[in-house]
Amino acid sequence: MESLRQLFSRFLLFWATLRVWQKASLIGAAFLVFSLLGLMVFRAGRTAYEPLFSGLEVTDQAAIVTYLRENKIPYQLDPVANAILLPRSQVYEVRLSLAQAGLPKGGTTGFEIFDESTMGMSEFQQRISYVRALEGELQRTIGQMDAIESSRVSVVIPRERLFLEQQQPSTASVLVRLKPGAYLGSDKVKAIIHLVSRSVDGLQPENVTVIDTRGRNLSEMFGNELFIYSQDGQGTVTSVQRGLERDQEKEMEAKVRSLLGSRFGPGNVAVGIKVDLNFDKKDVSVKEQIPDPNTGQGVVRSNTKTDESYTGEASPPGGTPGTTTNIPGYSVNTQNSNTEYNKTETTTNFEISSRESREVLTPGGIRRLTAAIIVNGVLDEAELSRIRLLTAGVIGFNEARGDSIVVEAMAFSTELADALAGELRRDRMLRVATASTIALAMLACVAATGFWWLRRRRMRAALNAVQKESKHVPTIQEMLTSPDMLAFQGEMAVLEEQLKAYAKNNPSEVANLVNEWISTDG
Repeated sequence: MESLRQLFSRFLLFWATLRVWQKASLIGAAFLVFSLLGLMVFRAGRTAYEPLFSGLEVTDQAAIVTYLRENKIPYQLDPVANAILLPRSQVYEVRLSLAQAGLPKGGTTGFEIFDESTMGMSEFQQRISYVRALEGELQRTIGQMDAIESSRVSVVIPRERLFLEQQQPSTASVLVRLKPGAYLGSDKVKAIIHLVSRSVDGLQPENVTVIDTRGRNLSEMFGNELFIYSQDGQGTVTSVQRGLERDQEKEMEAKVRSLLGSRFGPGNVAVGIKVDLNFDKKDVSVKEQIPDPNTGQGVVRSNTKTDESYTGEASPPGGTPGTTTNIPGYSVNTQNSNTEYNKTETTTNFEISSRESREVLTPGGIRRLTAAIIVNGVLDEAELSRIRLLTAGVIGFNEARGDSIVVEAMAFSTELADALAGELRRDRMLRVATASTIALAMLACVAATGFWWLRRRRMRAALNAVQKESKHVPTIQEMLTSPDMLAFQGEMAVLEEQLKAYAKNNPSEVANLVNEWISTDG
């Protein structure tokens, strides 16, 4: 107990020597420490909750909450993330139980709609149920892609007609919601189109439309394998084709700006390029028959020659030509004579020489280029000509197709740039001044704290030295000669110690003085 009293007395003595702002700082620090400790104890005593599922549909939330209530499992709802929170120790067990029960379903109904078949369903009801199940299965499958947060699929399957010319094709539309910051590339869009078209009977890929929640048609780039063409054959340029033109324009502009910027400096060259791409798709086949240039005839494929001769006294082979030799039973008197017969037949077959060529023109070639360049400053005609030559080499200038390049030199307006530079300069100076003020304030606080700590250390060292040298109470003369000791103990503490020492050394005088006070009060 005595040691505790001494510690308490030392604390009171130390507290009496502090200033007001020092006492307030200590009280604030103590309050902050105890608050943090209390918060840690409070958090440690609470049950930690973790998300069971997040991003749930309303129907899934209702089904899962019903399951948790029936099984008396504590839970919390997070409306911001559409999540259900469970105690950390029960998350995985409940998640497996819900998976066994088929939850969550993702807000869609698949082919499990036929698990509980209803008797007496009409053909129309069965057809609608099949379409609903098919749409639900497609939505679940599309929703598994990394960039897609949710999807909605609508399928239209027309009734079968008796005649083929009356049969309407199946169609489908897909609405996708992308995750924040995600991008759905052309390969994924094509995968969605093929997935839906291969899952629905009689559905062709060109009858599948894919759009996102921002209203962009993502499937327009796949008409005719790469580009989409209007059905009337007018060759209307779509947004995808215009995007291709703009990408090529940006690439050429960057090349020209980089080339001329190394000569005139950044910001001193303005470049604008217009690219007109040819999106016509052509397939040209040519077949030519070419004779031998030396003979004017084709190449000999086969040659047949027959020679027949006869000499002697006899009738010529075959008899005398005419009617008498061709009528049966009609005889003609002929006399043998010396006869000579010669016959030659020649047959030549020629191979027809031909040349076939096929040319396929792929869409996307450059039809025409126009470029306009403005250089900051004053340039002569020779310098402008050199700029035209350099630009022509960079962008692939072709005068035969009507390309044009315009180069002009004029002074740029710098008012906006100067204003922005001044604003940035003022903002930078303000940040520097603020940082300097904060740094100086922190340095002053550190210096004041260090000065106070050194002063307290010197005072404590002086007091310890005095207490070690003598165990008696310091006199008023010692206090006056040692101001640090006086500041450390305080005036009231010094007066108290002096009174105690006087009372101990002169008990009779103190007793008389007390009696005199009592008698005076009485």
